[in-house]
Amino acid sequence: MKRISIILALSLLAMLPNVSYAQVKFFSDFECGRLGNASLKDSSNIYAKKLVYEIVSAKDPDNPVDTLLEPSSRWFYFLMTGVKGKDITLKFIDTDPWAPFYSYDNKEWTRYEPKKEMIDEFVARKTYERDSVWVAYCIPYTNSRLDELMGEWFYKDGVRIYSIGKSYQGRDMNLMVITNNNIPDRGKKRIYIHGRVHPSETPCSWCLEGLIEELLAPTEFARSLRDNAVFFILPFTNPDGVALGYSRCDAIGVNNEINYDRPDSLTRPEVKNIKKFVYNTTYGLNEFDMFLNFHSQIAPHMTYWVHTEETTSPLYFKKEQAFTSLTIADNPMFAKDMLSFSKMAPRYIEGYFWNNYKERTLALTHETPYSFYDKREDGIVVTIENLKWMGKKTLWAISDYLGIAKAGRVVVEPTRASHCQKAEDLDHIYTGDRYYIAEKDGATVSYKHKDLPKGNYEVYRWIVGDKALVNATGENCWEKLSDYVQDSDGTMNISLQLNEGQKAGSLLLVKTE
Repeated sequence: MKRISIILALSLLAMLPNVSYAQVKFFSDFECGRLGNASLKDSSNIYAKKLVYEIVSAKDPDNPVDTLLEPSSRWFYFLMTGVKGKDITLKFIDTDPWAPFYSYDNKEWTRYEPKKEMIDEFVARKTYERDSVWVAYCIPYTNSRLDELMGEWFYKDGVRIYSIGKSYQGRDMNLMVITNNNIPDRGKKRIYIHGRVHPSETPCSWCLEGLIEELLAPTEFARSLRDNAVFFILPFTNPDGVALGYSRCDAIGVNNEINYDRPDSLTRPEVKNIKKFVYNTTYGLNEFDMFLNFHSQIAPHMTYWVHTEETTSPLYFKKEQAFTSLTIADNPMFAKDMLSFSKMAPRYIEGYFWNNYKERTLALTHETPYSFYDKREDGIVVTIENLKWMGKKTLWAISDYLGIAKAGRVVVEPTRASHCQKAEDLDHIYTGDRYYIAEKDGATVSYKHKDLPKGNYEVYRWIVGDKALVNATGENCWEKLSDYVQDSDGTMNISLQLNEGQKAGSLLLVKTE
């Protein structure tokens, strides 16, 4: 009788549709894929419709140069199959995602909805509509994507692409040079930007892509930038780490971000390539005017790492504060209390620039977040679209700071003043090399710009303020002054009347059509 019952039970089980003897499977053997272990912790019924998995993120290799540095395990990117219609809980271990992403096609990505699908800290629960699902810490940005874009950008006006050297595993470190090649480089501003030192920091790549798109756009502003500046952009400084799906290291476990003051025997090939490129490109006192190091951070806000006045100089610190103020100005995703401050250190590339070029090159680390911009979960959540907008905003700040654009977005310095004192101090934030202080009511400051294109403009004035008050309320920001119509191509003249003690910095003209 017992034998008959067992046979009957087995027969009934065989008749049940899709009973969960076919378990969910996990894969990470693809570009940028990374997973330590996935283990089933709970299956609540015989159909296996409710499954709980512990997802352990893989650690980077041990660091052979900085041996006391704990390997990171932030990044994960894997494929699950056999999940359609199943209630899957993923508990992420040894990593720190606020709300990771999933995709049904490995192209279009969606965040797990905070507080609904993210049911607890680092715990995602969802019933999937398809059998295969990719899951990632953040939206991936692969070598393949960059190669495809480089292939498209190569044919844009003013673009030249070449390799500055090979990575440890033999991948090209491809650099973009963007300028109008029909205009000699002599006298142009020179800007170097690089990114993706840490492979997991994909938001910085989306941000940099937005900057490049704006720079290559068929607009008056972009053409003017290409006419008056040379941009050197190295999107990936660590192509090996990206390909291998590591979090913060290169192919053998070294964090290249802090590899710039090592002896030659401990300096990584990628860092050597960058140092050689910088030296060759700046040989003969042809320094970069600016360097930006694109990163992403776990802190839920945008930031720059500003180097302290004590470890640089009053002039350098004033330049840092001026540029960061320009980035923060009229920016809903970046506030003054989000800046970060640190000592200038030779192990970083900013320290390398400081040691070799001092105030001649402004060097800063630019950090985008993974989660949200303003330290509040109910604030502005990070998306590809607003990361790209932040890249455009950064390019506008670069242009404003260096006074590059002559069309579309033009910064005009004061050219003449009456009953004003000229000021060139290091205690205030202003664009250009001077501002004016009215000595009495009715003082005037005049602005002149040659060859302004015809069109309608919004005119802003820079409100000069104390350098310690980055983008403070009413100070160190652009303030809308008026609208302005330029009837024909040619010279623009604008004059302002000031009250006693009022300061006058630069004007900004933004074309509105």
